[in-house]
Amino acid sequence: VTVSVLYWSAMPAKKAVPAPESAVKRAAHKQQQTDNFRKAIAANKAEKKKLKATAYLRGLKYSREYRAKEARLVTQRRQAKTHGNYFAEEKPKVAVVMRIRGIAKVAPKQRKVLQLLRLRQIFNCVLVKLNKPMENMLRLVEPYIAYGYPSLKTVRALIYKRGHLKINGQRVKINDNKLVKDKFNNDDVVCVEDMVNQIVTAGKHFRTVTNGLWPFKLAPPKGGMRQKRRHFVEGGDYGNRDTLINRFLARCI
Repeated sequence: VTVSVLYWSAMPAKKAVPAPESAVKRAAHKQQQTDNFRKAIAANKAEKKKLKATAYLRGLKYSREYRAKEARLVTQRRQAKTHGNYFAEEKPKVAVVMRIRGIAKVAPKQRKVLQLLRLRQIFNCVLVKLNKPMENMLRLVEPYIAYGYPSLKTVRALIYKRGHLKINGQRVKINDNKLVKDKFNNDDVVCVEDMVNQIVTAGKHFRTVTNGLWPFKLAPPKGGMRQKRRHFVEGGDYGNRDTLINRFLARCI
C-alpha cells in the first residue's frame, strides 16, 4: 500500500490544454462588440439629454417671442384707436391648404396643380408660403380646396398630432427630436419647436421643413361639411376662409 501511494504521488501533473485560437478570437470579438454597444448606448443617452435641454430652451425662447409680438400688436392697435386711426395688420405669410373634394371629374390643369401642391387625396393638408404665383395656383384650384391663414395653435396641433417626416421615401411619425435633427441636419432645426417656428414665421428654412414633412392626412370634419360645391362666402365650404380655417381644422385634426 505504501509503495502504491509513493508511485501515484510521483506522477507528473497534466498540463492545461490551450483553447483553440479561433475560440480566443471569437471571445475577444464578442467582448469588443459588448464594449462598443455599451459606449454607443451611453453616448446616445447623453446626446438625448443634451438635445432635450436644447429643445426646452428654444421652446422657451420662441414662446417669449410670440408673447412679446402679440403684446406689441395689442399696444399698436390701441394707440391707433386712441389717435383715431386704423391699424394696418401685417399681411399673412403662410397659408394652410386642405383638399375637400375627391379625384372624380377633375380637369387636367387643376389635377396638375393639385399634384404640385401634393394634395393627391381628399382631406390632405399642406402648409405653403404665400406669394403671387402661389395665390394664382390656389385661385385656379379653389373649387377643390379650403384654405386660410393658420394660427400658432393650429400649426402646433398639425405637427404634434398629425406630423410625419419623409425619411427614405417612408412616412415616419414624429415621436422624437432626434428624428428631426437627423432628418434636417441643420443647427437651426433640431427639434419640433424649431419646425413650428420656421413655419409660423415663414423663416429661411421654411421650404426645407415643409418639403421634409409628409402631407398631413386629416380626418373628415367632425359634424360634416355644409355644401362643398359652394364657396364659403355663399354658405358653402370651398375657397378662402381667412382665419376661420382654424376653427374648421380643429374639427379635422
